[in-house]
Amino acid sequence: MTRPASAPTPAPASLRRSLSWTLLGELLFALAQWGSLMVVAKLGSVEALGRYSLGLAVATPVIVLLNLHLRPIWVVDVREGPEHERAQWADYLGLRLLVQPLALLLVALVCVARGWPPLTIAVVLLVALIRVAGSIADILQAPAQRAEQMAAIGISRVLAALAWIGMLALGLLLGGELLALGLVALASFVIVIAWDAPQARRHASLRPRLDARALQRLLVAALPMGLAAGLLGVTGNVPAYVLELEYGLADVGFFAAVLSILQASGVVNLALGNAAIPRLSKLALVDVRAFWRLLAKLLALVVLLNGLGLALVWAFGDLYLRYAYAPQYAQYLPELLLAALAAIVLGLANMLSQTLTAIGQFRAQLIINVVALLGSLALAFVLIPAHGLRGAVWALLGLAVLRFTVYAIANLVFGPRPARELSR
Repeated sequence: MTRPASAPTPAPASLRRSLSWTLLGELLFALAQWGSLMVVAKLGSVEALGRYSLGLAVATPVIVLLNLHLRPIWVVDVREGPEHERAQWADYLGLRLLVQPLALLLVALVCVARGWPPLTIAVVLLVALIRVAGSIADILQAPAQRAEQMAAIGISRVLAALAWIGMLALGLLLGGELLALGLVALASFVIVIAWDAPQARRHASLRPRLDARALQRLLVAALPMGLAAGLLGVTGNVPAYVLELEYGLADVGFFAAVLSILQASGVVNLALGNAAIPRLSKLALVDVRAFWRLLAKLLALVVLLNGLGLALVWAFGDLYLRYAYAPQYAQYLPELLLAALAAIVLGLANMLSQTLTAIGQFRAQLIINVVALLGSLALAFVLIPAHGLRGAVWALLGLAVLRFTVYAIANLVFGPRPARELSR
């Protein structure tokens, strides 16, 4: 990695401090994402919430796929020595910037292929533009994450959270969905330029390299993990796709309210994984027992945090749906409880997925996510046509159980082993 000569390397922060900063930023971002659904439901309509949720469901997997999981791949590549030919930081930055126009084009092609009306297409494309800004911020945060300096990342997520919820509400009050999403996109790019880029410059050069051979090597190396992440995004949204196909945008809007608990817990789980990946990747090489102890603590923390979410839904779910959204949403309290239960299982599965990333098992994740996609499609097309929204939630819970089971087995098979066990 190229580093400015005047910039000393900051000392790594403690894991507890890294987790604190990451959790602060991701919790606020989760609240903003969660709150954005309520804002659209309150200031818009069920159909507007359906369009917004559909935009997230379509744009996010495409962006994730073309992100190629570059940030965690670069963060966990801690090998040293001339025998390891690695892509440079400038190659990672160049590839991430290069694929963003392609991501927008793919989202547009999906919209045209589905034949959605112009308003729906415009909403989906604006959501995709917001996700592009987040993609650029994501790669700019990689140098700080590798140095285990998570404060800058936490602050970035706080700024992104405030911009998202604030601009969305302002735009809906002043002019409707398109103005609201346009303001969110504008604010997101301003944060990238004004905060993320200067913070990244403290650790690395911001000059991308567009060398064709280097980018090709990096693309080949990253493609399995990128496909795995993209497939995972598609897999989790399959119930929304099938629900929109069978029942329309209004049901997608109700489904989004039910899944709001999953959205919040998912961001928290991601925060835990992002903070722990650098430490897990190093422990896998130098202290296997500490690796497994840390993983056990992280899994326990996932259960604790998501279990708290289930308890809150059990106690206040009816009030949440009735007043955070509208009285008509309260009929879906049983589905909200099922979604909260699924959040626990999905949290465990996602943490085990992050563990495979930390130890470099990218191809294994691709195979696992192909299996999960096939399972999700089967569950969705069996349950949703007959049972509607409740079938969609059952399909999601079934997918969570499948992913957790397969990832647990993969961790036992591919996880690091003590030297004594390897010598047998």
